Amino acid sequence: MSHSDSSQSESENVGIAYVDQCYGDKTVNKPDRLSALPDHLLLHIFSSFQMKDVIITGVLSKRWHLLWTSAHNLCFNHSLESNRDVTEFIKSIDDTLILSKPSKLKKFSIEFLYRNNQFVDNVNNWMIFVTIKSVEGLDLNLMRGSKEGYSLPQLMYSNVRLHKLKLSNCNLVPKEGINWPVLRVLSLCVKKLVIWGYWHQEDADSDDDDDDDKELTIWARNVTLLEISGWFHKKIPVLQNVQALVDAKLYFFEFRTNQKMLNDLLASLGHVEKLSIGPWCLQV
Repeated sequence: MSHSDSSQSESENVGIAYVDQCYGDKTVNKPDRLSALPDHLLLHIFSSFQMKDVIITGVLSKRWHLLWTSAHNLCFNHSLESNRDVTEFIKSIDDTLILSKPSKLKKFSIEFLYRNNQFVDNVNNWMIFVTIKSVEGLDLNLMRGSKEGYSLPQLMYSNVRLHKLKLSNCNLVPKEGINWPVLRVLSLCVKKLVIWGYWHQEDADSDDDDDDDKELTIWARNVTLLEISGWFHKKIPVLQNVQALVDAKLYFFEFRTNQKMLNDLLASLGHVEKLSIGPWCLQV
């Protein structure tokens, strides 16, 4: 086979781990262009895949066989249309987490139909994994198959690594408050949202009134009942996209007398059928 034929063959077989090029009686194994990529770039490409697809890539090359165990993004999805048994899906997650090598993960995402607390122990173990691996972004979408829903374990309410948290069909009932010091985005797919105050020790210790991050934005597209109570130290509650609200209760206190803030808040609630306000709001 001529050199030009060899180049054409290599181009046509980029997705194959190795291409055999024959020169006379001698055969040479030459890696294709994908196999020549550095590990960090391959892992970046893998980060946009579901884990089942990432693991499948291991059949393309011996070098890739266990490369997926170094992935920093773990994403699992079991759709309602899937022919795969959900029990097998749960087991595949458990097996994958055992082999995960990084000490820190950027993203951990799971979506499947959660039924009658059947897999509560598995999900609890995943939350332990999230804590141990210092996961920065957690997306736990437990599609509704149970009236009770999944109750987030208490260890998750004190997580100093979470930057982004998205929960669906989960109950949040912290016993001793919440400590998410670096959390920037919280997304909850719920119908009822009750917020019992906001307190951050750094805010309490600071006398800086020029803080650019004074707002606590509550984006509640699906919430029908909202209650805001307690103290909001140096944070102004701001409501966005709350058209679904039917019942709203404002029983909170703000350390400053802020009439504009309250006016803006009430304007956001002008459409609700039932509005209850506490003594601080009445005074302002």
